[in-house]
Amino acid sequence: MEETETDHFGKCTFKKTVRKLRTIFSRNEAPSAPGVRKFLRKGREPGMLMDNISHLRARPVRTAERIAAVAQSVRENPRTSTRHTAQQLKVSRTFLRRIA
Repeated sequence: MEETETDHFGKCTFKKTVRKLRTIFSRNEAPSAPGVRKFLRKGREPGMLMDNISHLRARPVRTAERIAAVAQSVRENPRTSTRHTAQQLKVSRTFLRRIA
């Protein structure tokens, strides 16, 4: 993208956009030039201003069945290591420690 190119928002150039943002924010708080470019590029495509949510951390799934399976396994084999029990039940060790 060329810096003198007119953007989709307000018909102003990239340089003018960066300068305007620096007057609104302090110099250290203003968005970076690459950040402004990314925002302007996303603004040109319909529906692209929404961030991707695919990179978000997966939320834990603590169902009653999984909790019961962990509790039963720990009751039946209390001396089995958390690592081995977690592998058998296909759950994380952290999940196992929090439940057990």
